[in-house]
Amino acid sequence: MQTDFSKVRCIAFDLDDTVLNHEKELSKYTAEVFGKARERGIALVPVSGRAFASFPAAIRELEGVTYAVVSNGAAVYDVRTGERIHQWLLNARDVRKIMSSLGHLFMEGQVSYEAVVDGAAHAAADYVREPSRFGIPRDVVSYIQQTRWPERFIIDFIYENAKNLDALDAILKDSGLFRMVENTIRRNVEQIHITSSVPFRLELSNAAAGKTAGLAYVLEQLQVSSEETIAFGDGENDAGMLKSVGIGVAMKNASTSCKENAAYVTEYTADEDGAAKFLAEHIL
Repeated sequence: MQTDFSKVRCIAFDLDDTVLNHEKELSKYTAEVFGKARERGIALVPVSGRAFASFPAAIRELEGVTYAVVSNGAAVYDVRTGERIHQWLLNARDVRKIMSSLGHLFMEGQVSYEAVVDGAAHAAADYVREPSRFGIPRDVVSYIQQTRWPERFIIDFIYENAKNLDALDAILKDSGLFRMVENTIRRNVEQIHITSSVPFRLELSNAAAGKTAGLAYVLEQLQVSSEETIAFGDGENDAGMLKSVGIGVAMKNASTSCKENAAYVTEYTADEDGAAKFLAEHIL
């Protein structure tokens, strides 16, 4: 495969399990590689499913990071000021349809919710207190508890903020419900962006959103073309973004569809600084 890496002017990257390790940390080596990229005038753009409030300081403080795409492309922030500069909010009518169609599963304890408002994630108090009841892996429990605002009445909260939601996530107690829940939502909502970064969560946003759209908006602000961009990801929600840029790179630990949509797959996982090592070999 012949690729001209010298044209790269922007590095777009997912966070969790891409540049952040399993402890949700940015390694010293990866930070150093990003610093060298910045010295060469290459822009750095985090593109994450995370809400802006849950971005770690290590990412916010990276030299070269001006914009951040959050909540799977539902909003874009100026990292320097913390100002939201663009958004694609969910349609309130669609929110009500989603809640109505999944109501029986919530009552049965099969589904819970996370709702992102103004860049902060809110979730049912019982879910935040004990995420493992919904099959959340042990190494993710602490992250959930530290980054979600607990709401005693999450259904009321969602309805009250139906016009203000960046994103709505359905947390599935049994990952075997994934396709059934997805199909139920698609039957009831004509246009919606549905994706997922992990098997136990369906991530819902405006049909115009998505990481691809969010990154495209930022590239326009930076006056950088998609062909001059290299992007790294690991999840289902990264696949479209990797396909849309000049050089899409999936992590060794990436999902099958993510790898299928990438031009390259790293030799190393996120815990092994796979993205940074790829950049050091091909870009720096």
